[in-house]
Formats: sequence, C-alpha cells, structure tokens
Amino acid sequence: MSDKANVPGHAESGDIMNQIQDMIGDLLKNAVDKMHNEEHSKKLGGSHKGMSDGADAPQMGLSDIKNFVGVMQKFIDNVNIMLIQMETGNKDHGSTDDMFLDGYMATADNVLEIAAFSMKDPLTGLSNRHGFENRLILEWNRATRDKSALGLVIFGMDCLDGCKDSKRHDKMLQLVAKTLESTIKRSTDFVARWSDEEFAVLLPITDEGGATIVTERIRDAMEHMSIPGFAELGCKSTVSIGVCDHAPEHTELPIDFINKAIDAYVNAREEGGNSIVFAPE
Repeated sequence: MSDKANVPGHAESGDIMNQIQDMIGDLLKNAVDKMHNEEHSKKLGGSHKGMSDGADAPQMGLSDIKNFVGVMQKFIDNVNIMLIQMETGNKDHGSTDDMFLDGYMATADNVLEIAAFSMKDPLTGLSNRHGFENRLILEWNRATRDKSALGLVIFGMDCLDGCKDSKRHDKMLQLVAKTLESTIKRSTDFVARWSDEEFAVLLPITDEGGATIVTERIRDAMEHMSIPGFAELGCKSTVSIGVCDHAPEHTELPIDFINKAIDAYVNAREEGGNSIVFAPE
C-alpha cells in the first residue's frame, strides 16, 4: 500500500484544520510561555520543592526571536500550501498527492524544530528544565525496566549570591555551561540549566561511586575556571552540589527523586558552600 494512503491529507479538511489549530496553539504555549502542562506534571508525580523557575522564563534575545520567527514562518507557509491543495480539490496543482505529502513532511520537520527550540535555554544553549524533565522521565522508565541506578546532580555557583551586575552574572552562567559541557564525558549523560542559577546533570546507569567521580570532576572544573572580573570582588568559583542516586522501583515517582536531590543541594548551600551532599537512601 502506498504511503500516501496514510497521509492525513486524505482525511476531512475540517478535521485537519482542527488538528492544525490545536498544534499551533500547543506549540506557541510550549515555545513562548514554556509552562509545564498538566500531563507532564502527572508523569513526574507532583511538583518540585521551592526553587527559582528563572530558567523557564522566555529570556529570548534578538537572534533567538529571529530564529523562532523564521521557523514559524516556514511552518505557516507549509500549512498554507496544504490548505490551497485541499481547497482546489486536486484540480490545479498536478500531482497533488505528492505535493501534499511533501508539504506534510516539511511541516512535521518544522514541528520538531519548534519543539527543540522550546526546550533550549536561550542564555546558555543548554536544555532548559522542561527538556531536562522530559529526558528524566525517559531515563527513569528505562532504569525502572532495567533495574539500573540513576544519578541526578543539582549544583550552583556559590559566588553568584553577591553578584548584582546582570551582564557579569549572565557571562558567568554562560561560562559555567560551557565548562560543564566539556566536563561531562559520557554521551548518555544529560546537562541542563535547572533554574535561574542552578544546573542539573542526569547520569544514567550510575551508582554512588560513579556519581562521586562526576561531582568531584565538576567541582574541580568549576573551581579552576578563569572568571574575568570576579577576582577583584574576592569571589572564588566554588560550588554547592546536591546528589541523588537510586535504582527506581515501579511504585516510586520521579518527583520524589528530584526533591531528594534538591534537598541535598539546599543542605550543601546551608553548610556554607564548596561542598557535596548526597541524599540519604
């Protein structure tokens, strides 16, 4: 059977229009507002403990906005082509089935571009928290199935507390992100900007020993960063790190795993910084 028979272009045009409208609404909500939807929260099992949600705000620069508008324009152009083909009833466009298939596939590519854009933190280029939690759900389910350990690291720079210069603050976060990416060695590990000043690292198939090696590597890399403008402030680039490693069971929720890592991070901060705290089992 031809692939064309399975393309939605052969459905009722009204149904397709409803699907397109729903899709555009969902994409704009996800890309601009960057809010967690109800189904996503259900998969995690609840809400996070109190931490800043700064990384989820739409902090788009001019280049980010231009890129997003370009992707959306391609999306709209492809949708318009599909609508014209439906309205003409296959009369004026020759091999309309082939054209519709091309337009449909191009539109699907645009959807993937927009989805990827909506899960990227504009300042650092890392995944944002929404993208991170999607990955966490995937790895949580895999670890549950394989009965393997999963590690989660949440950390923040101690010196950012006293930094009131927004430009210097942003440059620091960008440097941290770049250093973090070069420090994490395994392709299976996943890094993200977790909140305004915190970062997260997901470590699949990693027990306490492996998580210890990674966190010590992060602490060492951050401490030896060259930070322009921070020396005269008397700031040292130390970090507070919270870690949770666990082999999840089917009855457990990933949100509890997240909250344990957050508690460990808060404890590291309360100890005065420059420390690593593991969540108790």
